[in-house]
Amino acid sequence: MLMDLDRQMAKAVAAAEAGKTRDAISGFEALLKRAPEVIPARYNLALLLLQSGRIKEALGHLDRVLAKDPRHGPSLFSKAKALLVLDRPAEAAALLAPLAPSNDPEVLLALGNAWRRQGRLDEAEAIGRRLTQLAPGFAAGHRNLCQLLAERAPERALPDLRHAVTLHPKNAELNAMLGHCLLRLGRLEEADATLKTALTLDPALVAARGHRLRVARELCDWDEEDRLFAHMRDDLSTTTPKQLAIATQDAIFYPFSGAEIRRIAQAEAMFRAGGVTLLPTPRPKARTALTVGFLSPDYREHATMHLAGDVFAHFDRGVLRPIAYSVGPDDGSGWRDRIAAQADGFVDLAGLSDREAAERIAADGVHVLLDLSVYTRHARPGIAARRPAPVQAAWLGLAASSGAPWNDYALVDPLLVPPAHRDHFSEKLVYLPHGYQPSLALIAAAPPPPRADLGLPESGVVFCSFNGHRKIDRASFALWMAILTDVPGSVLWMLAPPPAARQRLEAAARSAGIDPARLIFAPYCARPEHLRRLGAADLFLDALVCGAHTTAADCLRVGLPLITVAGERLASRVAASLLGAVGIPELVTDSAAAFRALSVALAGDLERRRDLRARLAAAVSASVPFDPPRFARDLEAAVAAMWARHHAGRKAEDIPL
Repeated sequence: MLMDLDRQMAKAVAAAEAGKTRDAISGFEALLKRAPEVIPARYNLALLLLQSGRIKEALGHLDRVLAKDPRHGPSLFSKAKALLVLDRPAEAAALLAPLAPSNDPEVLLALGNAWRRQGRLDEAEAIGRRLTQLAPGFAAGHRNLCQLLAERAPERALPDLRHAVTLHPKNAELNAMLGHCLLRLGRLEEADATLKTALTLDPALVAARGHRLRVARELCDWDEEDRLFAHMRDDLSTTTPKQLAIATQDAIFYPFSGAEIRRIAQAEAMFRAGGVTLLPTPRPKARTALTVGFLSPDYREHATMHLAGDVFAHFDRGVLRPIAYSVGPDDGSGWRDRIAAQADGFVDLAGLSDREAAERIAADGVHVLLDLSVYTRHARPGIAARRPAPVQAAWLGLAASSGAPWNDYALVDPLLVPPAHRDHFSEKLVYLPHGYQPSLALIAAAPPPPRADLGLPESGVVFCSFNGHRKIDRASFALWMAILTDVPGSVLWMLAPPPAARQRLEAAARSAGIDPARLIFAPYCARPEHLRRLGAADLFLDALVCGAHTTAADCLRVGLPLITVAGERLASRVAASLLGAVGIPELVTDSAAAFRALSVALAGDLERRRDLRARLAAAVSASVPFDPPRFARDLEAAVAAMWARHHAGRKAEDIPL
């Protein structure tokens, strides 16, 4: 009998080693029917089930091993790994912590992951440092520690990344992480060199190529950008959920079609939150007023607050109770206190795991969850992916479809997403009637400083484009240079880009026959000072591929006419949407040629510009986007309409308001 069991065990092990998983599982199961107490067979069966994705079956076998031998280390470790797959990091950490004194690198790595997913970041960092000191040759330990540090603050990760690359110079992933960190810190030439090294080591690292694409844009290296962009389009057809060629928030800066951006977003949804375990279906209590959660990492000095920061105070509490859920850092700017005073609750979820955060939202009885970010920096898409609210929608922070199966709706407007662009979105659309982008309440604009104080000429037309320099694409800059050619004595006033980018812009101007001295570069400054100086310009020229969003609202706020092209994707239509909402649609054009003609015509007609400024001031002050109480009514109507369909048992559909 014993020899027969040994032969059966050997046969099952051989099948496993040969990659014949199904035969191996069958062999171990047959053996255990005859001898249920054979721990090695049950443990090996559990491992094979784990590898096959049959997690709950594997846990049953591991629990039987541990019932017989509670200190069976391999089973404790394997059970912890299974619990992590099932999104139960607290239980996993409880099993792993007693194993940590062994200093086994795999145990320390798993424990760090469990703590990180619980939001216990200081403990995760400490165990990561212990791991890298005890096992400097274990590259995965360096990778996890540096990823954690980079997410918290890239400047903190840089020394550890440099050390890790010194220890593992041939590790492509560590080189790619170092390159990405340098990119985030604005050290662009270093970033590009390091990313090139990573791609030399492993050409399949499509994310590194995506980061190089961003470097090329930030350096205005358009020839390299064109080459990388062509590669990126090829990568989109081969990217797997284990890789992300380019993030959705980055893709909007490049001339992908709306349909391509939707596919990128769907890939990001799978990459960042695919396969998570859903919560039990939430059933919030029936109330007269709906409880609405606003999930965001940006309750701080950020564009989202410069747009939506005044809306919370103006909801009719008989209709809507707003709760702000924060997953981002506290920058000390005072925005948290401001929103906490306006909302019915301010909940900091940063210290909770994604599942714990989702459970908190569900426990609060949220009827509708609005995600104000989805994938932008510091975002936690794994929270909404667990479906903590019966109705969920994306709004404002991501200028594209979320591509996420957990979002029922996206809040847009008819100008932002016309019928021809409907298939750019995976979500059902709620069309807000007065524009999708709010703004802070209007205050009287201070007069701008004298032009001389800003480095501007006293005479001549001052065009400006204060979009971030990531939005300066080749086509837009060529168009601006053509306008300068048509308007002698005019200048283009822009935010100062990195030195290498400035040199390329000046060279491009020279090639277009424009004296580089006609490019005026403004330093970055605090927002109040920036709003004040905007009034010194005559006309704002929008970018073609990714246009002005918050910057468009800033222009209209101070009465600066803005000219835009209503492009082929949402990111190129926000300014058009805003101009339509405030009632100045004549500043929206439908082509680069029309944009050029209108810009030149307005530059040559001072009286028309003065009249336009007066009309703009009156229109903005009377508009819904710049009137937080009225915009709150639109959001209330949107929330009520989404909830009404759900409450009536009807599936989500497009909703015009």
